[in-house]
Amino acid sequence: QYVRRSLSSLSAGETEYIQQRKDVVLGSLDRLNINCTVDSIPRIALMGSGGGQRAAVALLGSLQQMRQDDLLDTLLYLGGVSGSTWAMALLYSDPQWSINMEPVLSILSGSRPGFLKTLSWLQDRAKEDNFSLSEIWGLMTSVLFMNHLNLRHLSEEASQYSTNPYPVYCAIEKQCLTSGTIEAQWFEITPHEAGFTDLGLFVPTPFLGSRFQGGECIEQKSEMDMVQLQGVLSSALANEDTLEHMLPSWMNMTVNAHVAGDHLRVYYILVTLLELFQRDLNVSIALTQLDELRSKIKESLHKTVIVESMSAEDLRKVLQERNLELVHSVETWCQELNDTPFKTFAIWTMREVLPLMIKWEWGTTENFLHRYKDTEVPPCLHSGKMLHLMDAGLLINVPYPSFLGEKRDIDLLIAPEYSAGEMFETLSLARVYAAKVKKPFPVIDPSVLEDKDWPKDFYVFPGEHDQPTIIFMPLFNRRNCK
Repeated sequence: QYVRRSLSSLSAGETEYIQQRKDVVLGSLDRLNINCTVDSIPRIALMGSGGGQRAAVALLGSLQQMRQDDLLDTLLYLGGVSGSTWAMALLYSDPQWSINMEPVLSILSGSRPGFLKTLSWLQDRAKEDNFSLSEIWGLMTSVLFMNHLNLRHLSEEASQYSTNPYPVYCAIEKQCLTSGTIEAQWFEITPHEAGFTDLGLFVPTPFLGSRFQGGECIEQKSEMDMVQLQGVLSSALANEDTLEHMLPSWMNMTVNAHVAGDHLRVYYILVTLLELFQRDLNVSIALTQLDELRSKIKESLHKTVIVESMSAEDLRKVLQERNLELVHSVETWCQELNDTPFKTFAIWTMREVLPLMIKWEWGTTENFLHRYKDTEVPPCLHSGKMLHLMDAGLLINVPYPSFLGEKRDIDLLIAPEYSAGEMFETLSLARVYAAKVKKPFPVIDPSVLEDKDWPKDFYVFPGEHDQPTIIFMPLFNRRNCK
């Protein structure tokens, strides 16, 4: 049986992992002079928010401080979205990270993977049917931000019982988000299974990406590695609405937002590629030319067009001309490089990535619910052969949905908020989401939300009955930001 349906029970593997983890938690509580039995220990989850590189660093710092205060082993679960998942991917590469974080943290200051290894990985991925921009983004976040090209599979962590908190990585499904099908939006991936949290439909993690029809696996494919997974989990650019929020001031008008989208796609992917190229260049002339090229690309984004006197079609033509000019500039720079393996890498990468920019394809993976015989599978999932998984922070920038309700039966949610937006936005979004999917959520006093521009360093929202208690900890607050 490949597809498992359950809204209330854990997989057998997660159940066993948690049972063994409880022994670790019990020992930790005992050292803290908190007396309880294995059956009565508090079920605690720490949830890392999104926030890019800032969130990744902040989560590492939070966990390191918990380790120093002997609190880390009180956690049953560690969940993450977006930037926090970069830190999790790095941490769990070491089966002993929660005992001693120093070896894994030392990776951040070590030498970066060489471009030949990077090129080899990318060439292998490009041969796959579902090669998308998520692979490019995953490569960038792994190599540039986290200094680590980790080719392990998430399912390998299934056997690392009790040593670390159980990891839960979160994404959302783009088609269902667009259609507004709330129960089919939140997607979680653990070492044992992956699937839709509020539909209760899961597939064993090694089979995520395999081809299914009617619930049966008709072609098993390789499990995505952690570099691919990082690209999927933090692909905020996959949503066109995100691009519209990045419009420079001269473009910032509703009527032209969709017209400018194509220009922004080209801009952001070229910037990403040039970041990758710069990492491996060590020829001063080529680096100087690359800096000039990057400046030219940035100037193109902010070079004003008098839009008031132009039709949408005329504006589209002007921006398309700029796109062609930018792409040509990068191609010319690649061709003029000295004949080295790096030149081959740069030219090949441009050739492979340009078609993906046009399609704007992200997070494409086989849909294990394709024509699945279950009346509760919504249309956004039933007929499509592919899922399009992307950054869960686009829905809620903290992984609340995976830890609400009776399935994991969490008593205490620790929510350090590393976002840079309105401090209570994720809390408010989670409360609305919980109401829609009929899951318990603690009462939030409306007066607390008035602190949004001047928050305290932490808040406690007590849960009653089956509600979890939430400790909410905004990174930017009146205590540490004065």
